[in-house]
Amino acid sequence: MGNKYTDSRKYRGSTVEVRNDDFNRALRTFSKKVQESNMLDIVKENMSYEKPAVMRQRKKKQARKRWERQVEDMIQEGRWLKDKKY
Repeated sequence: MGNKYTDSRKYRGSTVEVRNDDFNRALRTFSKKVQESNMLDIVKENMSYEKPAVMRQRKKKQARKRWERQVEDMIQEGRWLKDKKY
């Protein structure tokens, strides 16, 4: 068993130590840590409940958009014939 200081540090989230009163540097470091850990994405997902059917529709729409973008790139590169029935 540890002391109060080590026990409380164990359960903290992302922390940054401010050195020499350089708050801006600490803020940049903290922002980088948050961005690398995808913490904001997790919080954003958990802000409201999304029904499974709605989630499937959203993911299907995103996949279709990715596919259409890929086909457009292939048409421009000449690897896909627009008039041909596939």
